[in-house]
This record gives sequence, C-alpha cells and structure tokens, in this order.
Amino acid sequence: MKHQLAQDHGALRTIMRDFVQALDRRDMPDIARRRIEFSQLFRSHMAREDAAVNAMRRSETPTRDLQTACEHGRAVVSLFLRYSEHLKRWTPAQVEEDWAGYRRAVIELQNALMDRMAWEEAHLHPLLPRAGDRAAA
Repeated sequence: MKHQLAQDHGALRTIMRDFVQALDRRDMPDIARRRIEFSQLFRSHMAREDAAVNAMRRSETPTRDLQTACEHGRAVVSLFLRYSEHLKRWTPAQVEEDWAGYRRAVIELQNALMDRMAWEEAHLHPLLPRAGDRAAA
C-alpha cells in the first residue's frame, strides 16, 4: 500500500506539472482531458489512502499514530472540498473568460496538494506497513 501511495503522489505531481503546461498553451481540449485524468487519479488515490488510514485506525496502533490518522482525515476532507468548489467555479466558459485568474487558482490549489502530499510522506506514510508486512493476527 505504501508503495502504491508513493506512486500515486509521483503521478499526481506529473499530471499537475503537465496541466500547467497545457494551461500556458491555452489548449482547452488538453486541459479538459488532463482535468478528467487528474480527477480520476485524485479520487482513486484518496480511496486507497482512506483504506490505509482506516486499517491503521482499526489496528492496535499507539495513540500518536491515531492522532496522525485523524489529522490527515480532516485535512484531506478540507482539500477535497476546496477542489470540488474549484471545479464548480471554473467552468470551461469561466476559464476562457479569465485565463490568468484560472491559472492563479490552479497554482494555489496545486500548492495546497503538494504541501499535503509532502506532509503525508513525512508523517503518514512512515506509519503504514511496507509491502509484504503482515498485520498481527
């Protein structure tokens, strides 16, 4: 699981970088395609991460680990709500009308996700079992 989450983060970073490049070219069809690609990976990643955190909550982990899991959950919900609002606000017509504003909004949201992924890699991922580790029965 830990390895898959790290791979997801790498893929999300790549998609975000490529998205900004498409945005700078003002390539609306590419932007729409990448927006869908990002959304699908983001949702899949959130589901995998949520499953890992829920498994951690159900296990007999030290209190600090449970606190980390709870902090993570609150932060991810907040970020997901921001992302949902972003999608509602920035329709294709609105993007066409305000490229600079959309680019700023994208960069701000991407920075928030980059910060969240860095936090997860530093605080959450070390608590997750490595591939091949088995939970105590």
